This record gives sequence, C-alpha cells and structure tokens, in this order.
Amino acid sequence: MLYRRRVQFYDTDAQGIVHHSNYFRYFEEARGEFLRELGMPYSAIRELGYEVVLLSASCDFKKPLLYDEVVEIDLSLEEMDRFTFSFTYRVSVGGELRAEGRTKHCMVKDGKLVSIPPQIRERLSAETKA
Repeated sequence: MLYRRRVQFYDTDAQGIVHHSNYFRYFEEARGEFLRELGMPYSAIRELGYEVVLLSASCDFKKPLLYDEVVEIDLSLEEMDRFTFSFTYRVSVGGELRAEGRTKHCMVKDGKLVSIPPQIRERLSAETKA
C-alpha cells in the first residue's frame, strides 16, 4: 500500500528537517490507513475487544525529509505468525529512498497476549509477502 503525506512545518526541528521521532508517527499513519483499506480500522479492532500492541520499531535514515515535501510511504506486511505480525516501510520523495523502517506487533485482549483472531488473520493473510 502506498500512503502519501506532505511534511508540515511542525514536523521539522531547528535544523529545518523532519525530526527523527516523526518517522514513527508517519509509520503509524500509514499502518492505520492500511488497516482501514482492509476494512478493519483500529476502531473496529477495538470494538471486538482487541488492542494492537507495538513490540518493536526501527528506522534507518538515508537522507532527511524537508518541509513541504510530499512523502510516499510504501507499507508492506512482511510476516505473520500465530501471535505477531510485522510491517516494513520504505519512505521516498520523488522516487528517492529517504528511510526504511520496520515495526512488529501483537494483539492483546483483556490485557493478555492472544493469537491473532481469525477474522483479522484472514484479511492480513492476503497481504503477506509470498
């Protein structure tokens, strides 16, 4: 899935570049849109009594993002097992790779780790890389 957003002034730091912490916000925005496109936004997942929990996040920065640039984030569901699923993110401007990231998640219900529910697994399975 390709998610686009424009860098806002408030995303930048004193050097005029996007602060590193904002990349993780961008990843979350892209992930939210991805789930929405699958027909299961976070709100629907929560209505079923589940929470999506972040287990790890990383980002390799290649070149800074600047104010007013249109950023494209190519999100892919990289892998999924019984309890966890991972996304990769390729951040580009005009086809130039600026950063690469990864997040790993699990699901909890009533505060306890649970296997990925069948109705969610089915939708995610169609998106997992072969």
